Amino acid sequence: MIKSLQLIPLFGILLFIYWFFAQMNYFPAHLNDVLFTIHLPSKASWKPTWGDIWVLTGVLVLYIEVFKATRTSEVTIIDHLLSTCVLIGYLVIWLIYPWGGNSVFLILSAMSFLDVIAGFTITISAARRDLSLGGK
Repeated sequence: MIKSLQLIPLFGILLFIYWFFAQMNYFPAHLNDVLFTIHLPSKASWKPTWGDIWVLTGVLVLYIEVFKATRTSEVTIIDHLLSTCVLIGYLVIWLIYPWGGNSVFLILSAMSFLDVIAGFTITISAARRDLSLGGK
């Protein structure tokens, strides 16, 4: 189970869930719906919307994806390739489909872009470090 999660780009799962909500005509129309209210000690009220939750979920997924990029194995190369395909999907959807033409989707697309760039950068740096340690 854990090995298959290492292979699957999590931004692809987010994209699939977002697409499902779009097919149900829930997104993007309800991205600004308030889900609940939290009263803070400062007397302010925080009222997160679906869009806020999606962006926060994207931040969490980005952290997990960057952590996954610290591995150096054959699985990592496949993960980077699939993450690149997911990024292309985000960009095509953002440009072509009306349900993807909003700020929340663009932010998720940018996070997917950072995932791809950071993944390649971190993996190359880790591989270079591994080579220098092995070749003393």
